[in-house]
Amino acid sequence: MMFASQLALTIYLPAVVNIANDLDTSLERVQLIIPAYLGAFAVMQLVAGPLSDAFGRRPVILGGLALFTVASIACGLASNIELLLVGRFFQAMGACTTIVVSRAIVRDGAEGKAAARALSSLAIALAVGPAIAPFLGGFLVSWFDWRATFYATALIGFGALVAGYPNFAETLPAALRQPPNIAGMLRNYAVLARNRRFIGYSLTIAFLTSTFQTFIVAAPILMVDQMGVKPELFGFYVMIVPATFMIASYVNGKLSGRLPLDWIIAAGCAAAIAGGLVQLVFALTGSSSPISILIAILISNFGTGLAFANCYAQSLSTVPPAIAGTGSALTGFLHMG
Repeated sequence: MMFASQLALTIYLPAVVNIANDLDTSLERVQLIIPAYLGAFAVMQLVAGPLSDAFGRRPVILGGLALFTVASIACGLASNIELLLVGRFFQAMGACTTIVVSRAIVRDGAEGKAAARALSSLAIALAVGPAIAPFLGGFLVSWFDWRATFYATALIGFGALVAGYPNFAETLPAALRQPPNIAGMLRNYAVLARNRRFIGYSLTIAFLTSTFQTFIVAAPILMVDQMGVKPELFGFYVMIVPATFMIASYVNGKLSGRLPLDWIIAAGCAAAIAGGLVQLVFALTGSSSPISILIAILISNFGTGLAFANCYAQSLSTVPPAIAGTGSALTGFLHMG
């Protein structure tokens, strides 16, 4: 389920120039496809999380997958950039449920180091989509056109829905569910906003992951349009970046049972800062190239992978299980926002 939602984030990147030409619009407007997705993803988590606390995890995540599938088809049928942006908004609304509810499910059954190990596994799944997507998208664009990237996303989303419907078990007992109540939801968010440890870990996630999100917005214009990198090769470059996140998440899963989680988070933050400094040095010396950009983002993304799951585990460990969905939603809002 998480793979399907994350596939949609980057699968179309090799087709940015093609989309602009086909829809007779500018590259700058096509770039809005990423912020539209991330913005909707961020805001809708604030709704999806409390809904899963009120009605259970199963109906929210399966309903989200259905919306994601239909919206992906709508993106493929879009005749102008405005309709494509609307389709992306609804696509993100559906996709966000798979992320926010999955983290709440982990909190339903684990905490501390056990939660960190489980979230490390989910983080690997989270990175597989962005890793494979541009590589797959490059070939789909070469063989067909940009619309095929969205139809492929719809197909995978539908497959996840069909597989999940008979197999997905509810993890939140009815006795622990919070009645749907806007005032209560706002009170829960206010309580979380005053929790310094929760906010600290959540903001660490937000700033670390913003490096990758900045990269995927700027990279198609910079590499494909300005540096002349072929779409297939660009897809390979973008595939490598989440792969380092996956490797770091796997390493973290091994380390989290042996070292304090905050030590691992500190090491990840240090690596992320180092990657940023490398990028800055290349820029100031005028020696930036596709390879130098790739090296810098790989260092940063490895650090993000070390810290990511641990920050989520530590933030959710400060939240009672009954409002785990709300806690996951607020962290995810800060992350994607």
